[in-house]
Amino acid sequence: MVKKIISFIMSLAMIAFLFTGCSPKSGDSKNESTNKPAVNDTPVTLTVGMPNGWMTDAEIKRYIMDPVSKKYPWITVQMMPYVQGKTLPELVAAGQTPDIVIDSNVGGFATWRELDLVISLSDLIKKNNLDLGRFEPEALDAIRAGTQREDLIAIPYWRHFSALYYNKEIFDKFGVPYPKDGMTWDDVYGLSQKLTKLDNGIQYRGLEPNVTERMASQLSLPFVDPKTNKSLLNTDQWQKVLSNAARIRQIPGNEQITYNSAANDLLLKGTLAMIASVNIIYEGNLYTNPQIWDIVSYPTWPEAPGIGMRVDEHAMGITTTSKNKDAAFQVIATITSDEVQTDMSKQARVSILKDAKIRDAFGSNIEFLKNKNVQAIYKTKPAKSFTPTKYDSIASAAINEALKDIIEKGKDVNTALREADEKANQKIREKEAGAK
Repeated sequence: MVKKIISFIMSLAMIAFLFTGCSPKSGDSKNESTNKPAVNDTPVTLTVGMPNGWMTDAEIKRYIMDPVSKKYPWITVQMMPYVQGKTLPELVAAGQTPDIVIDSNVGGFATWRELDLVISLSDLIKKNNLDLGRFEPEALDAIRAGTQREDLIAIPYWRHFSALYYNKEIFDKFGVPYPKDGMTWDDVYGLSQKLTKLDNGIQYRGLEPNVTERMASQLSLPFVDPKTNKSLLNTDQWQKVLSNAARIRQIPGNEQITYNSAANDLLLKGTLAMIASVNIIYEGNLYTNPQIWDIVSYPTWPEAPGIGMRVDEHAMGITTTSKNKDAAFQVIATITSDEVQTDMSKQARVSILKDAKIRDAFGSNIEFLKNKNVQAIYKTKPAKSFTPTKYDSIASAAINEALKDIIEKGKDVNTALREADEKANQKIREKEAGAK
């Protein structure tokens, strides 16, 4: 009997031993976080190159320096804005290449790529468990389209938005109902006809559609073939876009072609009823007189319902020469954290995260945006990005020149478009020859 008891106790001990061996040891309690990278808290200074004026000093402090200092007090961020004598190529030539570079997907990161500063972020994304599922897929696809790579060489941190701004006083004056979300270009063209009037010696314009490339981007129309470097302007789709831009300007009294800040001024001065534009809340000085304007969603094409302009975003990448790539990625991860992105959204900067709560917070810290239809910016989805080239600006200038020829010289659309295509190709060839 005693032997049976002893044998039973030994069996229990063996079972306990086996189970204990399968369980984490007390010293291994951190095994659940073994996928997290070890944090190196050695003091380091990271330099960030950025086109001058892309962020205000207050934004740099609020969205980069303070959050990074709070989370990683051993990391010091030093901004290197590109100014005369200190452009990115000049910094590289001087041996002062930044650790992090900020660029736009619209230019395809051309300068950065030509300087051979690009690295893939795939390993760092995996190492730091950065969840790409949090990001707008269009924001990431725009990076891939800009580089013609499946991996990511940069992580976006905010993007521009598009909207139709309107002057309520002009609508009230002529008894025209305000525009609504979900309108097409045909809809706003009809409104523009009703609002373009000469009244008491003052010419009121109905609509400024702005630079032609923006409505073209809704249809994902490329400017230049990235393989042949030849213009792609002379197509049926570009003809459709140019015709739309022209018919709006051909409304009697609406012939004036006014872009960007000049058009913003006309909206505020009360002679322009509507302008299709990007985020001009601050850039357009609209904060100076918020009572007179509001916004609705950007006009759309019937064949592309719910599609707005292509993604135009700012992104951060790490250079090949950086000796502190892990720390540099921690900076990027901090700026794209929910906390910082929510703060950006509250300050009326469009987050590249798709979290509904972050979107709902847009502009909530800005007093003059209270009671504005700010959620209109999310009523359209960014268009699919095409592959940009370093010659896009040449073709873009040619298409805007074609519009002037139609309005001011009376050229027909097909002739103006064909000539724009020829001029773009000629200038591209000249630039290619000059680069050799």
